[in-house]
Amino acid sequence: MNTTWALPEVDETRCTLCGLCLEACPCHAVELGERGPIFDCPEVCPSIECSDGCCLCEEVCPTNAITCAFEIVGSDRQDITETNTIEDEKKLLEEERSKRWLQ
Repeated sequence: MNTTWALPEVDETRCTLCGLCLEACPCHAVELGERGPIFDCPEVCPSIECSDGCCLCEEVCPTNAITCAFEIVGSDRQDITETNTIEDEKKLLEEERSKRWLQ
């Protein structure tokens, strides 16, 4: 189990305090503070969905206030470790797939 992933980051200027991130978290590691969600995932999360940083909170956030950082593994790119949103990664994967089809 990978427990070295970073906690999600919150842009408090975008957060509307809707609480969807609390509902989405399978290991109940989110509390709603006065200015936005506060993440505190235990070292060994009891939920199988969250064992590698599921980032469901990022997916459900309607204002894109939450960003999850993760490590890109198995890529031939030089910049192996990056902080990207899920949407950034989807675009990069599409670009890589397109390049393969053109070869």
